Formats: sequence, structure tokens, C-alpha cells
Amino acid sequence: MTAILDQLGFILPAVLVMMLAVYMLNKVLNHDHTRRVFEYKKSAAKQMVPLRAQAYERLALFLERIQPTNLLVRVQTPSMKSLSLHRVLIQTIRSEYDHNMSQQVYISDEAWDLINQAKDQLLTVINEQVRSVAPTSDATEFGKLIIEASIEEHKWLIHEALSLLKKEFRDNY
Repeated sequence: MTAILDQLGFILPAVLVMMLAVYMLNKVLNHDHTRRVFEYKKSAAKQMVPLRAQAYERLALFLERIQPTNLLVRVQTPSMKSLSLHRVLIQTIRSEYDHNMSQQVYISDEAWDLINQAKDQLLTVINEQVRSVAPTSDATEFGKLIIEASIEEHKWLIHEALSLLKKEFRDNY
């Protein structure tokens, strides 16, 4: 019996020391893991901030470029006919949209939805106004109708989307 107590006198402290060592090692490893995760997130955030800022810039530029006055000045030529202008406007808007589509991953769903609605609203206005002119008429007549319709539009979503992008950018950065 005394032999067992003597051996317990050695074993019990060894077990306690081993349990303490395992506990401390676990704490150190967890702390190291937490630190590494934090460093990774910090590094990723450092890379993401410029990408997100660039996305807001590109989408703001897209909205500015598809404003009817800016769009017409850029694509309309003096000898152009209404049908040609219609085709070029639709093609330009879709091309610019396709070029910037990947930027949606960096902004809120609300902002992206509003940008889509703004683009669709502009396409609708253009498609409605093309019906009011003859296909062979001068493109300036068609252009004037588009500008007049955009001025008469009570809720122009391009401006609303641009405001939302600016607000989101200011709030996030």
C-alpha cells in the first residue's frame, strides 16, 4: 500500500504538470491561430480597399457616361439618322454595362439593383422615343426627344443611383 502511495506521489504531480502543459500549449496555439487569421484579414482588407474604391469610381463613371446629354454628345455624328443613332445608343449602353458588370461584387446589392434599374429606365426612354420619329429622319430630332423625355422624367434613376454610390462610398471609406 505504501508503494502505491509512493508511486502516486510521483505520478499525480507528473499528470498535473502534463495537463498544465497541454492547456498552455493549446492556449498558445489558439492565440497564434487567431493572430494569423487577423493578419490575413488585415492583408486582404488592404488589397480590397483599392479594388472597392475603384469599383465605386468605375460605376460612377458608367452612370455619368450614360446620362442622355453625355451619351448623345459622345456618339452622335452630324450625318447620322435616327435609326443609326438608336442602334449606337443601345449598343454603347450595353457595352459600357457589360464592361462594368464585374464591379457588382464590390458594392451593395441595393446599389447594383438601382444601377440596373437606371440603365433599364434609360433604355426604355430611348426605345419609347425612337417610335416618335421616322427611321430615316435626322438624328438630332431623335436626340432632342431623348433629352426632353429625360428632363420630363420625374424620378431619374441615374441621379438616384449616383447619389447612393457616393453615400455608400463616404459611409464605408
